[in-house]
Amino acid sequence: MSDESVELRPAWRSYWGSLTLATLAFLTVAAGFIGVLVTAGGLAKLDLWPRVGAAALLVLAVLLLLGAVLGRLSNKYTVGDGRVTQHSGIVSRRQHSVRIRDLRSIELTQSLFQRLIGIGDLHFYSAGDRAEVRFSGIPDPAGLRARIDALSDRE
Repeated sequence: MSDESVELRPAWRSYWGSLTLATLAFLTVAAGFIGVLVTAGGLAKLDLWPRVGAAALLVLAVLLLLGAVLGRLSNKYTVGDGRVTQHSGIVSRRQHSVRIRDLRSIELTQSLFQRLIGIGDLHFYSAGDRAEVRFSGIPDPAGLRARIDALSDRE
């Protein structure tokens, strides 16, 4: 890729819900474990159901973290060599790209919460009413849009 190329992945901030729930689940299990150790009986007196609940929370936390990591790793966005490209998938790959000179419009969407945490989505249209390429949850979407507009003006 050229010097002006950009490679992005969704920002970790876009997975805040999963990461927050996983953290809360880990903290809940840790607090319960510490509470059991502090009491006189320790783990030997702990009934089966609290152990099952703690195990279920740990499994939930690991699944949430794994989902966030896989979601981030399975999406890559590139701008360069005269194209905008969305790569998705880990084992099997899917790639959508549009030549920058063929772009008719770039739509920037941000919810209120996305604006607060500094991420957004870019949708690239070359023809028709459906976006051919989508960049989701990227940091500084307005800056990237301006950069792509400048590249489009040059071509």
